[in-house]
Amino acid sequence: MVAATDIGWLSGILDGEGCVTAQQNSIRSLIFRVTIESVSAAMVDRVCDVLRQSGVEYRMEGPLWRERSTRSSYRVRVDKKQAVYQLCNLVLPYSVVKKAELVLIKSYLDKSIKAYYSATEEDLKILARLRELKKVA
Repeated sequence: MVAATDIGWLSGILDGEGCVTAQQNSIRSLIFRVTIESVSAAMVDRVCDVLRQSGVEYRMEGPLWRERSTRSSYRVRVDKKQAVYQLCNLVLPYSVVKKAELVLIKSYLDKSIKAYYSATEEDLKILARLRELKKVA
């Protein structure tokens, strides 16, 4: 069992260091990705620990070198549909900055997680709403 403080911490890291993206995968399908990137290997290791303890599947990438950067960074990526859904359910109660984005993603995944789902025109508007939320944040 993961401590509530660890989940709250992860939510704070996601709010501050994380990136939530969405794209249209086909005519009637959306995919979502949650990424946390940092130069702190210790922080990324802790993110991985909390995700592992929570049963959320993720991928670790790094060290990554960026042009004009003096330090490498490490990236944790959650991009499988079930894993993104689990992560949304895990951190939503604690999220502040990314809460509106996570609520939109969860609303779509609530419908599409169990079986083949063809996104409606209304579902596809999620992409535009997410872009608008990023402008505000």
